[in-house]
Amino acid sequence: RDCGARRAGRRVRMASKEGAAPGAKAGTGGTAAKEARPTLGGARAIRQRKRNIQVKHDPEAFRDALFDVLEDELEDLADMKKAMQALDKESFDYSRYGEVFAECMIAGNIVEPGGSVRGTRLHLCVFEASSSESVQGVVETLHQMMRRKPFLRARYDTVVGKLQLFLTTYTERARGNFASAVGLMMSRAMLTPSVLKELKADANGYALDFMTAVIQEFLSENENNTTKLMNLLRAAGMDMASIVNLMPSKSRSPEELSKYFENLGLSKLVEENERRVRQLKVTDVRNGVTEQVQEGVPSEQISHWVDATCAAKAVSDIDRVIAVWNGILDTVDMDRKAQQNRVALLTALTVHAPLLYMTCKNGKDEVVLLVQIQNVVSSDMELLKVGVFRDIVYVLYIKDVFSEETVLRWFRRGTTLVKGTAASSNIIREQMQPFINWLESADEMNAEEAALTSSAPKAQVVAPGATTESSA
Repeated sequence: RDCGARRAGRRVRMASKEGAAPGAKAGTGGTAAKEARPTLGGARAIRQRKRNIQVKHDPEAFRDALFDVLEDELEDLADMKKAMQALDKESFDYSRYGEVFAECMIAGNIVEPGGSVRGTRLHLCVFEASSSESVQGVVETLHQMMRRKPFLRARYDTVVGKLQLFLTTYTERARGNFASAVGLMMSRAMLTPSVLKELKADANGYALDFMTAVIQEFLSENENNTTKLMNLLRAAGMDMASIVNLMPSKSRSPEELSKYFENLGLSKLVEENERRVRQLKVTDVRNGVTEQVQEGVPSEQISHWVDATCAAKAVSDIDRVIAVWNGILDTVDMDRKAQQNRVALLTALTVHAPLLYMTCKNGKDEVVLLVQIQNVVSSDMELLKVGVFRDIVYVLYIKDVFSEETVLRWFRRGTTLVKGTAASSNIIREQMQPFINWLESADEMNAEEAALTSSAPKAQVVAPGATTESSA
């Protein structure tokens, strides 16, 4: 009973503290209704996270702010320090409007999809530049901004690639300034070389003139270093075939391109174009040999066709030998194991040795063929290990394609490999040493036999029925 009384008293005290509802009896064990607490009315303010905040894309506002800085604070871009202080501000969001910045600095305003600009052009832009110094000032400004914000290079690529599509809509001065700017930007690694592939041919030849102006500006900035130029064109994927396609359709030919470059004094490009034309001719001969060999045409008939085609296309003797060798090599399946490739290659060369014999018309041609075989073997380590070069030389020596003098001359003077390394060349020479020793010993034996024959007394021929002095 005492415990129950204490519990009842505790409940009464708790109820008195919380406050009983009106009409409830004090001291009873019933539950009393609680009073509702006051609350503030209105909607609760939801705090938005920063990553979910949507900022309106407003390129016109960025352009207007940029124009205010360039037109009010800067009269020109000669003072680069002042220009960077004016442009490198937190208020300019280059990560969002980098392309707008590049378009304004190059074209003078935001570029519409058709190539036209929106509104008036900025006077401090590439298209409106009145001299080469002004173009260099704009390019230097773009360069300094890119050094501070490296992500701008991708924006420059996008803008330049887009502007190259609308060369026909620009004035002559704008095209010239734009080409000079692209050449300067290429020389300073501000653009990816592959941007040049965006050029498209047109009926007026603007694309070819633009490309030529870019090349000339690049050469002038690099002290006429043609090696850097060829590396640039190679990185851009712009071979001579791509440049030929930039010419107008009426005069689109390799010969016309050589004349065009020759008139501009670009001798290195003339040589590169002629090399490409020569390679195309060699490829035609090579493909013809491959087709005829696969069809089973006799070697003599293939040789006559090769001679006639090379004479008609003015293919040199060296290229003729290379074309025939590669044509035969293309018919061999070399995608198997080393020993299987060795057997297939030796079998094919044994069958087509007469064609190689008729192709190699002198010792010089034989040396060219030897070097080509060496290049192929040196580029494949598996073939190099099994001594395929020695076996090929032996087979072609037995078939009279190679003479002893040619093999010995090749071995004694050495050759410069197009593919492979000095180590592979040494391996080949070590593998060839027994064969060379055998050839040299055969030469010595032949020389001794010739000497003995010349020193021996000649037999006296006696006519039938006649008697000599000694017999008398």
